[in-house]
Amino acid sequence: MDGILIDKNYELMIRPKLDSSGKIVSGLVVGDNTDQCAALVLEMSPGELKEDPLLGPGLTKFIRGKYSPSQIDARIDKHFKRAGINYEDYKKRINKNIKTEE
Repeated sequence: MDGILIDKNYELMIRPKLDSSGKIVSGLVVGDNTDQCAALVLEMSPGELKEDPLLGPGLTKFIRGKYSPSQIDARIDKHFKRAGINYEDYKKRINKNIKTEE
């Protein structure tokens, strides 16, 4: 998905472009924000996002729990769907990126 990009510090990426008279004509960086959306969803716990209080898998509770990989996958899939991200496509994307970086 395309949208406004943020940097590693969760700040808006702004690169002002000026016209010939020096006025700012654009500045926000727009691009594929799928990775940043996925990262934000995975970091959230339920209730953190006012607009959608149910969004956020709360993965920290899985650290000491006895959950199977399929239970964790199901939870991530459920929350990715709420955010409009196809989890199966995203897993393929991650595997492809990891293999090309080796």
